[in-house]
Amino acid sequence: MSSLTERLRPAGVTADVAERQAQRYRAMSVEEKLRLADDMGRLAWELTCAGVRLRRPELAEEQVRAEARAIIRAAAD
Repeated sequence: MSSLTERLRPAGVTADVAERQAQRYRAMSVEEKLRLADDMGRLAWELTCAGVRLRRPELAEEQVRAEARAIIRAAAD
């Protein structure tokens, strides 16, 4: 297993599973990788909005989206 794969392996994931996942990613086409990245971005957005709604149920939807944008921007810094 490459050292990068080892460093990025989530807790609880065995080395062989992490290596199989890395091999699958390497085998993906560019289009598949882009689709996966887009799906992950959408999921991050939806989960962030859901978290804001849980913590701040009084907010209107536009306020939820504004807070979610702020959270995602802060995470990128």
